[in-house]
Amino acid sequence: MEPILCPFCGGINILQDDDYSIELDIEYWTVHHWDCLDCGQSFDKIEILPATNTFEEINESTIH
Repeated sequence: MEPILCPFCGGINILQDDDYSIELDIEYWTVHHWDCLDCGQSFDKIEILPATNTFEEINESTIH
């Protein structure tokens, strides 16, 4: 879900920068980064999902 305005100045002239992902033992983090072209501030949104690398899930995905 993209933001519709800057949380700092309320401007709508925002530009999405490159996203990046990090996988930890039990979680998968995706960091979305935006820059506001009106006030120059930058802000992030972090999505955290459970990692799907348990033994049972790996076996299910390779069997089917």
